Amino acid sequence: MNWKDIKKLIRKELNEATTVDAGGSKFNLRTGVNKNPTKLGIKIQFEPKGGLVAPDDKSQLEVALQEKLNTSLSEYNIQVSKDTDVPRENTIGFFIPLSQIKNLI
Repeated sequence: MNWKDIKKLIRKELNEATTVDAGGSKFNLRTGVNKNPTKLGIKIQFEPKGGLVAPDDKSQLEVALQEKLNTSLSEYNIQVSKDTDVPRENTIGFFIPLSQIKNLI
């Protein structure tokens, strides 16, 4: 399994190509490799399309998105973790540790 396969898997499990509709808000789905040495792995970010999301709504969306991702990826023994190091304030971020990806290979 390579990076493109993992990226397709994440998008397939979310049933979206590049946009996610959650809580009445639309988000751009961004995936990439997290190069932070303390968090090596895959990063998944949801960036709002239409401006800011209220802090209370953001917290509820974070929980809902994390549950959705973990439920969908559980058949592959993968769980996402909240990424507290997202550079853009309004972006909701998660990451999959490299150790979980290694288990797929």
